[in-house]
Amino acid sequence: MLRFRLQQLHVPSLDRYFLPLPKLTGAQLELLSAHLEGRGFGVRLGGGPSRRIAMKGAQRIAIDGALGLAASAADMLDALAPAIPPLLSLRKEATGKASADAAALYFSLKRSRASTELQLFPRMESLRTWSCLRRDGLCGLTPDEAAVLKHLLGASGPSQLECVTAKPRRGSSAFQVGRNLYYKSTIPVAEFLHSLRTIDSGGADFASYLPRDSVIAIPGVRVDTRVPPADLGEWCFVG
Repeated sequence: MLRFRLQQLHVPSLDRYFLPLPKLTGAQLELLSAHLEGRGFGVRLGGGPSRRIAMKGAQRIAIDGALGLAASAADMLDALAPAIPPLLSLRKEATGKASADAAALYFSLKRSRASTELQLFPRMESLRTWSCLRRDGLCGLTPDEAAVLKHLLGASGPSQLECVTAKPRRGSSAFQVGRNLYYKSTIPVAEFLHSLRTIDSGGADFASYLPRDSVIAIPGVRVDTRVPPADLGEWCFVG
């Protein structure tokens, strides 16, 4: 079971700070809003029921509760760190659909006769943020996201997959992000999972990463999508 570990990441290419949070229930989001208001922030809805914008002076913090991520142009630890223990102490509601609900927070599948296409929903390792992380030599994959990948790919049995690696493999094609060179590679799944870099791991020289679109094609394999939320510990709340 993965226990929550507070780890803020500064991405120089975006000049922004990111703070991965647990995926928040409505009750947790309200508790966090009340905490920020108690510290002098004004809090308002931010474009969706699970999003909040907190402002105090020049500081603006954007919070996406469903994704589990806070972002700001300034350091957020003083504002948000004291709220984490009360957030984690709130008990999640029991639900018969917990496993399916947890899966929907992390990925979707498109199946055909020939293959399964796995689309991941990571907090930071996708699209524009993906490129900035590679440019700065950083990684934003959180422990629960890595655990989901290891659960899906480790149990499904595909032999190889396409990913991005920090070192070339046979048949790799190189591409550059900023001053850093990466490679589009096809490698054994076991090697990918062993070298998968996360926000709290080192080993960048031999690391592997999700593709930029966070889509993985798995030929001819049926994937077991049952991911018990308990396996993700305090990173994932389903209520």
